[in-house]
Amino acid sequence: MNNNFIPDIYELMNEGRFEEAAEKIKSIDDYEISEELICMLAHCLSHCSEYREAIEELEKLDDYVSEDSIAYHFELANANHGLYKYSTAIEEAKRCVELDDECIDAWLLLCLMYQETGRIDEFEKASAAAKEIDEEAWNEVFCDDIYVGEMTDLAFYSEQEENAVLDFIHKKYGEFGMMLPNFEFMRNNDEEPIKVGVVPPDEEMPFFKLITVGIGAYRGKEITDDGEEKAHRVEFIALIPRSGSCDDDVDLHIWVSKIMRQFGEMIQAEKSWIGCGHTVSYGSKLDESVDYDGVIFIPDIPGEEKCLLPDGEEVEFMLLVPLYEEEILFKLDNGFVELLDKATEKLGGNFVYVVKKRENIFEENREKKWAIPKSSIRDILDWDGPDGCYATDRITVDNRRIGIMYREKPQNKLDSGWRFLAGDEDMEYMSNIKNAEIFRLNTICNYNPEIIEYLENPVGCAFYRNKSGEFCPMEFFPK
Repeated sequence: MNNNFIPDIYELMNEGRFEEAAEKIKSIDDYEISEELICMLAHCLSHCSEYREAIEELEKLDDYVSEDSIAYHFELANANHGLYKYSTAIEEAKRCVELDDECIDAWLLLCLMYQETGRIDEFEKASAAAKEIDEEAWNEVFCDDIYVGEMTDLAFYSEQEENAVLDFIHKKYGEFGMMLPNFEFMRNNDEEPIKVGVVPPDEEMPFFKLITVGIGAYRGKEITDDGEEKAHRVEFIALIPRSGSCDDDVDLHIWVSKIMRQFGEMIQAEKSWIGCGHTVSYGSKLDESVDYDGVIFIPDIPGEEKCLLPDGEEVEFMLLVPLYEEEILFKLDNGFVELLDKATEKLGGNFVYVVKKRENIFEENREKKWAIPKSSIRDILDWDGPDGCYATDRITVDNRRIGIMYREKPQNKLDSGWRFLAGDEDMEYMSNIKNAEIFRLNTICNYNPEIIEYLENPVGCAFYRNKSGEFCPMEFFPK
């Protein structure tokens, strides 16, 4: 290995050019057996939010790393924290301070994780230790008076409105056992517009109930079937079964509360509203720690009592249920009722519970062994607009080159209209819907990057690969 690489890599990291630094490390032939370079690579990947890949790289050191490697344990802690795996991350950070009780980075990471999970006593103890080592560093992280955010104009309930919502929650669902912290508002002591409380399990409802208070402060404008405009207010509920592990429960509660707040802020920022069967897709994974791509909102089972504000307006409570990409696309194609029927048939009442990972309603679509593993897919396509597409298994499973690509009228708002075939599929093969799947364009570009330059062509275009391996225009009938 050429050690001259290392100063260059550190310079890139110091300049915040982590993606370039990661690529430079990967270009070194024997980097995989170097503890220093692996830890540097993991550090860069975590800064690029590629936490899973960072952990995969660190696992290469299992047979080489020394037990007292602070860098190794810190990067493991950092990457696991990025995936909201708090229990593992905290243990790794603790290992760092056991090896070196003046490791300020590990102490700061511990402080951050204790704060995010609401462990106030541990936060105060870790903060005291960190301040003794480097109070200036602690202040930079936890005493920053400047919070620059996009959500500075979120609506707030009046005191009377909030009390009415809280009274309804306590009567129907139970008393809050705790409120989940929101790190951004804890930093500068701002009043938080969207709170998330936890109602603990009981005999009647043996699951945690995470419930928002504050989303309904925004009066969404809903157009009724008869064309009338009415105010629409909503709060979210997530039903979370006990996992059997206190740490796992905390990790999941933190993750769910984050996406509840994010969707609540999205409603207010986009001046929209949420109704029965609405789906929201992120266009990518909700989070590195889960495989969900979006959520669906389902009305909670109504009772005789409604949540009414002092002026008589109703606040609707909607169950937030995470969905996989295939489930979102099925709902857009077939409707909410069809999706709910499929979900009930396959999962029963378990469909509405929020867990880190559940069975996909269309699990058969994920049983195939892809030629390029999901973990190896890279972001190589700069694309605005719908990016769904269809590709046959001849490409994604058998690893054949794309021989035909054409663009038809999109089937829904997530569909780009692009279809990809190897070119040797016959009618019998194509008539079996299990031989093709829905993907994102970026995924298919990873199989054959040369298609990128053709993707801006309009609906109705088609190309085939000639004997020289080049794409040529061909006649195409669907418009």
